[in-house]
Amino acid sequence: MCVWTAYAGKKHAASAVLENLKKTEGYWAGHYTGVVSCDNGVFHLNKCCGHTGVFEKRFNVSEMPGNTAIAHSRTASGGLDNRAQPHVGFYGKAALHSQGSAGVFAGPRKGYTEVLMALYAEGVRPRSGGPAENGMREIPGMTTPDGKQISSADIELNAIESSYMKHGDMIRAMREAGSQLPGEHVSVCLFADKPGVIGFLNMNQRLCYAFEEDGVYLGTTMDSLPGAGMEIPGNSVGYVTCNGTLHLERMGGYHIKTAIPDGLCSAAVEYLKANPRSPLATVCDKALRPLFVKGELDYHAVAVYRVFETLRKEGIIFYEPEEILNQATQCPGKRFLWSVK
Repeated sequence: MCVWTAYAGKKHAASAVLENLKKTEGYWAGHYTGVVSCDNGVFHLNKCCGHTGVFEKRFNVSEMPGNTAIAHSRTASGGLDNRAQPHVGFYGKAALHSQGSAGVFAGPRKGYTEVLMALYAEGVRPRSGGPAENGMREIPGMTTPDGKQISSADIELNAIESSYMKHGDMIRAMREAGSQLPGEHVSVCLFADKPGVIGFLNMNQRLCYAFEEDGVYLGTTMDSLPGAGMEIPGNSVGYVTCNGTLHLERMGGYHIKTAIPDGLCSAAVEYLKANPRSPLATVCDKALRPLFVKGELDYHAVAVYRVFETLRKEGIIFYEPEEILNQATQCPGKRFLWSVK
C-alpha cells in the first residue's frame, strides 16, 4: 500500500504536504513521489519514480503555487513517472490520489472495465496510460482499446471528474465512483473550482485529520499531522475545508467489521523481538492480520497504523529509514525498518 498527505489553509501547501510526506513515506516503502497543488483553478503537478529525496532533486515545490495540495508516496508496483500519483483528470477539473488495495474485492475488475470503456466512449484519455513495463503488472480490466494499461486510481479520478462536470456535486460524483469501483482504499480528491476544500472517499482504509490555526491537515498516519488528530471512519464520503468544516456521509453498500482483536500490540512487540528491523507490512502480514477473522471485511489495515503509532509514541519501538533500490526502475525508494528498543 501507499501513504499520503493533504493540506488546505494559509500556508504554502506544496511545501507543507511534502514535508509531512517525508515523515511517513517509509511506512510502506515509498518508491514513487508526487505532489499536486491548486491555485486559481489550475493544478500544478510534479511526480517521479523515487523517494522524496529524488523528487526534491528534480523539482522545486516552492514554484508550485496554491494553498491547497495533496502528496503521495507509492509502493514499488511498477511503471514510469506517469504511474506515480496524484493524477490530474483529462479535463484538468479534478485531481486525486488513492491508497489501499482491491482487498476482498480482488478478482475480475468488471466495474473498472465498464467505467473505462464508458470514459473512452466519451473521449476521455486518462493520463496514466502506457504499456505494461518496468515491473508494472498487467491487470485485466485496466486496458484501453488501444492497448494501454491505466491506473485504477486514474480510472476512478476520471469517473469522478466526468460526473462532476455533468452536475457539479462533488459528493455525488465521489459516491457514484465508489459504488461502481469497489475496493478497500481511500481516495482524496481536489476540485479546481473549490479552493480550500479536500474531498475524500474512504472505503476501509486509514484516514486521519487535524484542524489547526493555519488550516486542515490530512494523512494516512497521525505522524504526518501537527498535534493531535482524529480518524475519519471507513465506509464514508465527504470533505473538509480550510476553515474547519467537516462534512461526512455514510457511503453504504457494504459492512465493515470494525472490531479490533485483543493483543495486537503485544503480538507486534513479540514479533519484532524475534525479527528486528522488519518492515511494517511484514509485521502486519505475519503477526497482526492472522488475529482477525478470515474472509471478513475487517479493520486490519486501520489497526496496524494504530498499533505502530501507539508503540512508537510510548517509546517501545523505533524505526531506521533504509534506502532500497526499485529493481524495475533503478530508482531509490525508502522504507522504515522497525525494532524494539
